[in-house]
Amino acid sequence: MSILNYLRNKSAPYILSVGLASSLLTACKQVKTEISDVLHEDGKVVDLVYSPSNHGTGIGPTMNLTGDGGMGIAVTSVDIPEKYAVVFRCQHGKFIIEGTDENYKNLWSRLEENQEVDITYRERYKVTYDDINNDGEKEPIEKRLIKYDFLDAQPKK
Repeated sequence: MSILNYLRNKSAPYILSVGLASSLLTACKQVKTEISDVLHEDGKVVDLVYSPSNHGTGIGPTMNLTGDGGMGIAVTSVDIPEKYAVVFRCQHGKFIIEGTDENYKNLWSRLEENQEVDITYRERYKVTYDDINNDGEKEPIEKRLIKYDFLDAQPKK
């Protein structure tokens, strides 16, 4: 028997198993992440928070924690970007939006404390589908809200 025939005979059950498992998986439940249309909600700005950037380098002593009692010098660098945050109150409770890029800075700079705003967001869901009617089409059998995706907040006029 050649090596090729030997390998083919030995691997055939594994290849069949993988094929069977693949066909079973296509008939099983399917989970997808779905996002709602843009939603609107009334809210209020509770707080505006700014955290300035912090940069620098320092030199200081270090201790050897192995019990040998050694000392040394360590150089430490700090590079923390400025951060902008807005705390909102809406029907879902309080939530905070924070970040370091220009979008967060723009949001922070155009809002004021106690200001009424129109909050736009999307809801993110995990939806499970299965063919419960055995008609070849999968229907949603479970839908779980997993996250609110904040889009924007515009001052009310």
